[in-house]
Amino acid sequence: MIVRRVLNNSVVDALDDAMREVIVLGRGIGFRAQPGDTIDATAIEKVFRLDDSAQGSRLAQVAADVPAEILAVTDEIVTLAREQLTEKLSDSVYAALADHIAFAVHRVRENIDLASALEADVRRFYPKEYAVASNALPLVEAATGVAMPVAEAANIALHLITAEVGGGDGSAAALTSFTQDVLDIVRLHFGIVYADDDPAYARFATHVRYFAQRVLAGTVIERDDDELMALLRRQLPHVFAAIDRIEAYVREAHHHTMTSTEKVYIAMHVSRFV
Repeated sequence: MIVRRVLNNSVVDALDDAMREVIVLGRGIGFRAQPGDTIDATAIEKVFRLDDSAQGSRLAQVAADVPAEILAVTDEIVTLAREQLTEKLSDSVYAALADHIAFAVHRVRENIDLASALEADVRRFYPKEYAVASNALPLVEAATGVAMPVAEAANIALHLITAEVGGGDGSAAALTSFTQDVLDIVRLHFGIVYADDDPAYARFATHVRYFAQRVLAGTVIERDDDELMALLRRQLPHVFAAIDRIEAYVREAHHHTMTSTEKVYIAMHVSRFV
């Protein structure tokens, strides 16, 4: 491998034998290295090979700004996720997750709260991703010496969930269109104007996005909340009138039959700002 540029003492941007861009980790591997130098194979600890050149460039940017141990633990977490999750993860997860973990570690050191308003939703609707993220916390602590709060699991899980969005119907365009359609149904039904700085709306929009992702990915929630839905339908008939419209849209446009649990969660979010 040949050095393209030194990112820091332990990380270099390089070209492999097939002349593909790679990110190489190794203790002291960048110390006094110059572009064009051959990398000592015995010093290499990890090689990131990304098929998408844009993702490779993004990872190189992040790698230049975060410690090597953050990149290494990110790779551990991604490897763990790929072993335990059925959905394929995009390579975009490396840069996004490394950047997030570096920031999270900094915030913990500064005693800044890492709580996620979506923790309950993530834990309930994405139990597998949440489990992987929970197992990632001790890995981060071992790599950085910083004990991460339990709430951080939801934040890490969100990055894994986002990275599960791939091609086809799970593409960003399809996901955005689906999300916007549901938001528009609620907006037009109630004749409201969304306020971007309203926390209730922000949580609702995020939940709708995750709901859309599940539908597009064909992920089924194997549980029901029929009794709770019946109770809420009696208490919030105006909200469930909108939910019925959403259900019809999802069934007709995406061939998905909403479960009682999905209806309950969307109804609860809508009830907070209408």
